[in-house]
Amino acid sequence: MKTRLAIVVTHPIQHFVPFYRALAADPAIELHVLYGAPIGVQAYFDEEMQAEISWNMDMLGGYSHEFLGPVPDDGQPCVREPNSPKVADRLAAFAPDVVLVYGHVQANVHRAIRWCRSRRVPLMTIGDSELLRERTTLTRAVKDIVVRWIFRRYSAFLSVGDRNADFYRHYGAPADRIFRCPFTIDEAAYRAAKANRAALRSEARATYGIADDAVVALFVGKLSSRKRPVDLIEAVARVKGAKVTALFAGNGDQLAGAKARAEATGVDARFAGFVNVDQLPALYAAADMLVHPSGADPHPLICSEGACIGLPMILSDRIGAVGPTDIAREGENALVFPCGDIAALAGMIETLATDGPRRDAMGRRSLEIFDECDLAASVAGIHRGIEAALARPR
Repeated sequence: MKTRLAIVVTHPIQHFVPFYRALAADPAIELHVLYGAPIGVQAYFDEEMQAEISWNMDMLGGYSHEFLGPVPDDGQPCVREPNSPKVADRLAAFAPDVVLVYGHVQANVHRAIRWCRSRRVPLMTIGDSELLRERTTLTRAVKDIVVRWIFRRYSAFLSVGDRNADFYRHYGAPADRIFRCPFTIDEAAYRAAKANRAALRSEARATYGIADDAVVALFVGKLSSRKRPVDLIEAVARVKGAKVTALFAGNGDQLAGAKARAEATGVDARFAGFVNVDQLPALYAAADMLVHPSGADPHPLICSEGACIGLPMILSDRIGAVGPTDIAREGENALVFPCGDIAALAGMIETLATDGPRRDAMGRRSLEIFDECDLAASVAGIHRGIEAALARPR
């Protein structure tokens, strides 16, 4: 008999859709996804990206789903929205054996918690929260009470990485109920790009006017102050002994400043703007390293995308994807520098730019690590979580 699994999530997210399709195809699972709102199905304006987003992929095919309400007035999810009174009725209609929610703060999550408690249905959670971000003493005190209270309602915890597992344990999750379930990417597209990397590399470099012998440091994401894109420009300006090109895939309020600093410092930089999901693998293929200097990023999936292509990474110590069993492993496929330390970042870029054999070895290690953190690992993790959740006394 199949396990009836309901997933409650704010909206369709391009990275998670392949996961839902894999679960729907699993012979042991009957899946139904309850979306709070159709955000992302139609074009929307992303404030931090400063661009209209319309994903060039099928977001809804291949799995059972429904929408619980309309797009919020501001067009984006938050703690308070979507907030649908239909959560309980629609869960009851599906009659799940287990429910999975994302995180612990969003409004529909708490509606699902109440329904599961009233029906004695086991509840699991998945998320990317970590302990890296600085918080005030008051915030820490409140979270210590509230998050621990919420965590007592969960029968199993699906962790996306080492730092996320640390977060669960910190707030009282028993170690024997934490199961690794990596966040997914469009694995088929990235594996295909890896297989065709040489051709994609040549095409993308020709598109952006990048020399064949240039060492490309790739930045992917929103060009916002949080992500610190200008740090890459400042660091490349200090690199000696190698021709390094900074390639930016993304948009945001730091775009003008990054362009200005590149011009002022003489850095060879290319700005691709917002790059849709179907075109993004080619930019990874064109790169020699992934650089993410962000000041706060719980578990960016650009690390998984870069690893799947075979890129070494240079990451700030504010990135929650670094860990001994995570997608970015310091000293193996990743170098880690103190956030904001331009000299340290420049030194690491220069190290990889001038040492081709080391760059290649780290890239090969990325491929091996990705195979440990792929879609199959995610499906296996949710099976372990379901088994543990169903075994717990209701």
